Amino acid sequence: MKFLNVIQKYLFFFVALAIAAGLTVVELSGGFAFTPLICFLAAVLMIYPSLVPLDLNKLKNIRENYKIILLSIIFNFLLIPLLAVVIGYFFLSDHPTLWLGLLLISILPGGGMVTTWASKSKADMAATVSIVLANLLVAILVAPFFISAAVGHTIPAVVPQGGFCPIDYATGGQVSCFLGNAAGQISPWKIALPVLFIIVIPLLLAYVTQKQLKKKGEEHFQALKPYFGKFSNLGLVIIIFILMSLNNNRVFLAHPDLILGSVLPLLLFYGGVLSFSLLVYRIFLRNERGKAFVWGTYLRYITLALGLTISLIYQNSGLSVMTVLVILSYFIQIPASFLVARHLSD
Repeated sequence: MKFLNVIQKYLFFFVALAIAAGLTVVELSGGFAFTPLICFLAAVLMIYPSLVPLDLNKLKNIRENYKIILLSIIFNFLLIPLLAVVIGYFFLSDHPTLWLGLLLISILPGGGMVTTWASKSKADMAATVSIVLANLLVAILVAPFFISAAVGHTIPAVVPQGGFCPIDYATGGQVSCFLGNAAGQISPWKIALPVLFIIVIPLLLAYVTQKQLKKKGEEHFQALKPYFGKFSNLGLVIIIFILMSLNNNRVFLAHPDLILGSVLPLLLFYGGVLSFSLLVYRIFLRNERGKAFVWGTYLRYITLALGLTISLIYQNSGLSVMTVLVILSYFIQIPASFLVARHLSD
């Protein structure tokens, strides 16, 4: 626990260390080839434990918070993705894979950290959890279609990797392990499969885990919740190191401008999202529910975004470039959250 506490306290620096260590591996040894095992590790070490702290029984509070939930859904799945489209068009048109990473972040709001920050700023916790869970369910339904459209528009032709695909074989070619064919045809159902394995199955396992823990009482569950979040941070650092050690990342060593070129779009994106959220809070919702709205719309579920990035890389290794933009989001979101919490606590 002491080690996990250190990682949580200095997560910013451990992420930076994982990036540097991974790129060092690439520089010294050429890096490693991608393997499907990474998808499994991401689901088990990073995503599943991040979902356990979300008390799924709080879904019953959705009805009484439906107005603010509906407002958050409009923000998270209309306005914020539109902002990512505009920023990407002006700043990332020459780097479509980075643009895809920004679009992926824009469509995945929430995460376990929402409840942590909301609690620190004394937000309405029932409304907070309701917003997170409702938006997560919407993301599961919307993400396959949005990502499919994003890939189709930002990357004109996605050529699948070769190799045997059991899903393709079982369905007679109707559904494939890969994003599309040489003609660039992209089906949302091919994106839905990674969503199933990266989000839905870990979510179901998290629900079963909660049920088992609560058999010993609510206090037992509340006492163990922090362990899962901290373990997820450790899994995050491990996965980032593995991803940055992939041989495709040699492109960053040859073109460091790709990293620098991601910073400004991310700053504009987070600045725009935070401005929208705080504006609504100050004018219409200056109360505890308003604070829940800010955290439920400002914070992005970067852990899930990274998990889906891994699944996309599995389908097409050329998409590995988007990893850096997703990881860089941590360096903006974490420090900014301290400032937001201080502002909302005043």
